[in-house]
This record gives sequence, structure tokens and C-alpha cells, in this order.
Amino acid sequence: MLGRTHLAIGLAATTAIITNPQTLPASLVVAGVSSLIPDIDEEHSIIRHRIDIVPCLPLGFLLLFAADYFLWHYKYFSLLTAVLFAIYISFGYFAEHRSFTHSLLGFITFTLILALSAKILLIPAVIGYGLHLAADLMTNTGIELLYPARKRFGLHLINTGSIIDRTIELAAGLLFFVMLYQSLAGMHILFKIFPHHFRTLP
Repeated sequence: MLGRTHLAIGLAATTAIITNPQTLPASLVVAGVSSLIPDIDEEHSIIRHRIDIVPCLPLGFLLLFAADYFLWHYKYFSLLTAVLFAIYISFGYFAEHRSFTHSLLGFITFTLILALSAKILLIPAVIGYGLHLAADLMTNTGIELLYPARKRFGLHLINTGSIIDRTIELAAGLLFFVMLYQSLAGMHILFKIFPHHFRTLP
């Protein structure tokens, strides 16, 4: 699926699951990044487009290391987590698309690494990353789910960039903004739509 679709799905799911307004902003950042991380193996992906400043030069690779250092410096990552994450992104950055980072092995490795970090990162990271794999599993291209076995698995339901893909992106995006409003405003949308009805309830 498109990177925007992955991002919208990850943010919507995180907003539905993380209901604490105080931790939601950080959770959304983590989920958003994690929903794009599996595509660090694709040079035309959103995450690579944002971090590869100069085409054909792996400068984004260095920026990922800088982010890794930042997370360790500000105590979000332990030293062990920072080292393991550096190894993970090194392998993922140069891997073939939809192979290691799109596999159960990649997902489990990512989860175990984050489990050693600040616990506030774990749940939204798993949501973003896990839903990325689930979404790509529905596409015609599929993913190498059992990597290092090279067989691709896919449900062949959606073409990446198709109208269905873009419709899912739009629906997930709208759902995200509705739930975000509910969470931050501390009220239900139904109360605003039907105020007189709720005032008459016993």
C-alpha cells in the first residue's frame, strides 16, 4: 500500500487504542514513524524520500543513526536498544524491498528491541509496524512473511496505489481526525450532534 495509507491506518488505530490524552501525542509520533519504518528498504518510499536528502547517496542512513543517538541521549532508548536498533536499521535500509522488514522475523526483532526501551514507545510502535505488515499482506504484491524464505504471501485484494488503496487512506485519515478530536476535547461527537436528545435522558 501507499505510505500515506500506512500512516493513516497507524494513526487511526493508535488513537483508538491509546486513550490517555497526556501520552497520545508521543504515541502518535511513535506510531507514525513505526508505520513507515518497514519501507526503509524502498528508495521511493515516504520515509526514504524524507531522509535521503541527496538522491543515490545513503544520507538518510546517517540521519537514522542520528535519530537513534537522540533517542538514547534523551533516555528513550537504553544503550543496548540503541545498538540493536542501529544494527536493525542498517540491515533494513539495504535489504530488498518487502523482505526482512516486512517479515515476521523483522517484526519480532523490532518488537524485542523496543521492549528494551521506554515502555511508552512499545505499544504504538507495535501498532504502527504490525498494521503496516497486515496492510501489505492484503496487496497483490504480497510480502516475504517467512523471510529468510523468499516466498511471498499475499491475499491479492488490493493493488498499491489503486482507488481502493486511496479510499482506505481517506477513510482511515477521516477516522483518525474524528477520534483525535474526541480524545483531545474529552467529549463524544454524538453529544455535539444530538445535544437536545442527551439532555432529555434520565
